[in-house]
Amino acid sequence: MLRSQTARHTDTRPPETDELPPDIQEAWQRILSLLRSLLEVPVVLVMRPCANGAETVMVSRDDAAPPWTEEASAMAQGMGTPKESAFLAEPICHADGRVFGTLCAMDTKPNPFSHRALLTEFRHTMESHLALMETRRNLEKETERAEALSSQLAREALTDPLTGLLHRCTFADRFHQEIARHKRAHHPLSLILCNLDHFRPYNATMGRARGDALLVTLAGLLKARLRTHDLVWRWGGDEFLLLLPDTPLMGAVEVVESIRHIVEATTANEPDPRITLSAGATNLAPEETQDTCLDRCNSLLKAAKAKGRNCVIIG
Repeated sequence: MLRSQTARHTDTRPPETDELPPDIQEAWQRILSLLRSLLEVPVVLVMRPCANGAETVMVSRDDAAPPWTEEASAMAQGMGTPKESAFLAEPICHADGRVFGTLCAMDTKPNPFSHRALLTEFRHTMESHLALMETRRNLEKETERAEALSSQLAREALTDPLTGLLHRCTFADRFHQEIARHKRAHHPLSLILCNLDHFRPYNATMGRARGDALLVTLAGLLKARLRTHDLVWRWGGDEFLLLLPDTPLMGAVEVVESIRHIVEATTANEPDPRITLSAGATNLAPEETQDTCLDRCNSLLKAAKAKGRNCVIIG
């Protein structure tokens, strides 16, 4: 495409593009400078369509050359071809045919552009850069999706899928860490094992979906009642284990008693046998192992069941 254009002086500067990465911008600037030298023209630039017509993305010009942003925009829209200048342009396209912009060579005098094939060759190079940019973006998206999936799988491996509470397999490591911190700081560490009373007959009578909903409700009650650094696991089907750092035994009892009363109130309108909560609560003794502490807590829960359920036994 060969057109003529009268040059007008403006102070418009080419805006920075936010679509090309810095390395491709640098490569294109070098291409424009080299193309301007080979074609022996004062200005080579890249334009893109915008709301007001066209804007200059980047430009290479002689020090004495006018900016010509308005003239280039007018030519790109076919708004006129004055006689004293020459204009050569080719569209720069993405691999799918979408037009990215226009590569333009401009002269202040009539110019037959006998080496116009150079413009085509450099345009092909720029289009290969666009393809590379698209490949990078696709790889980044795939990487983001892979990282998101990896994070999701990691969360699912560590949490119970129904309640969102910690999975039992994570207990040993976390309890070991808390024991070590407890011994260094000499702070109390409480353990609570609680269990829903009459859950099996409730599940059989009301259906598994209703039973699952009840477990989810209890998990929400536990998380709402605990502090951010407290830990709670789904220990079994309807058993939950709570680890309360920096909490004396009576503080742990206060927590589990409040949860027991909430469960009792929540199931007040349920048919008999009503769902209630039994629990055993204890403190980690000096130099005690996690297995010993956990066994004692389990025995306390059994004692609460034997006592008639809906109660907390401490020890």
